[in-house]
Amino acid sequence: MRTLQILGVAALGLSVLAYEARAQRGGAVRGGMRGAVVGGVVGGQAGAATGAKIGVVSGATRAAINRESQARTQYQSTAAYQNAPRSNFNEAPPEALGVAATSAEEKSGEEAVIKKNGKPILGITFPADWKQRTGNHCIAAVSGDGEAYAMLATLEEVAGKEAGIKKVKDCLDRYLKDIKYDEPSETKGGAVVVTGTGKGKKAGVDVVFAAALFDVTKGELAGAAFIVDEKMEDHYKETIRGICETLRRADDFDKE
Repeated sequence: MRTLQILGVAALGLSVLAYEARAQRGGAVRGGMRGAVVGGVVGGQAGAATGAKIGVVSGATRAAINRESQARTQYQSTAAYQNAPRSNFNEAPPEALGVAATSAEEKSGEEAVIKKNGKPILGITFPADWKQRTGNHCIAAVSGDGEAYAMLATLEEVAGKEAGIKKVKDCLDRYLKDIKYDEPSETKGGAVVVTGTGKGKKAGVDVVFAAALFDVTKGELAGAAFIVDEKMEDHYKETIRGICETLRRADDFDKE
């Protein structure tokens, strides 16, 4: 188990959700990677309800991931894929939560944990073929093909979900243009999920994104963000659903 120490205590207030209307909105999320995050976060609230365990992905999700991996490999052999522009998030990580994972590449496929005051408060497991790095209070990983990016972070200086939404949108504005937000989503467990589409300012590649904001402990906010090339959205939905199933919060560690 890899650990990441977080020093200090930040008091994060809870506030009523209030979305800004400063970007053009798209429709409601119904499927693809964005739908997987809306349905699966956090750990997938369902995972927490059944007792989230270290790196555990349900049997049904594992089978779907395997099928998806085969389909993705077949798609990547086509001329349509090979002739299209692609992102490389290893070279240009989007830092969608406003923090940077700057460590040397680490082994993935094992649970990575963020600790605060010596206690684990967040854990996540990325696929073994993803390239994983950590920062002072974040964990990030990029798929082997470079076209899917994920980050988990504590948002220590963000006072509530409304401020968290603004922070996510500000970060996306720095990385993307032509942003269109989907209708806002909120899970039964209280996580707020911001989803939409945009175009990378540097690479010029169309992407989709999903960023979930949730309470990691009472009054403390965290975020999980995912960005995928738009043409690959349906080829990474089960993989990202599986990542969401492994996400653990402080209460889940207490069940060990």
